[in-house]
Amino acid sequence: MRIVRVEKNEFELEDGSVFPINPPLDSELSPEEFQVHYERACNIIRSIEAIGSDKRDSSTVGRKREAENN
Repeated sequence: MRIVRVEKNEFELEDGSVFPINPPLDSELSPEEFQVHYERACNIIRSIEAIGSDKRDSSTVGRKREAENN
């Protein structure tokens, strides 16, 4: 989903959904700059949701570093 507006206290997606930013941003970001952070957060949440699921890659989520150290 594309970010269309960012303020220190909230952001808006292309579908019109508005979400709070808590705590507020320290500095202003462009929608393009905030998009990078938004996508990273979405990827992290998807990874967390995959833990313990039947998804093909879920067995390695959160375990790769541990396996590399052994």
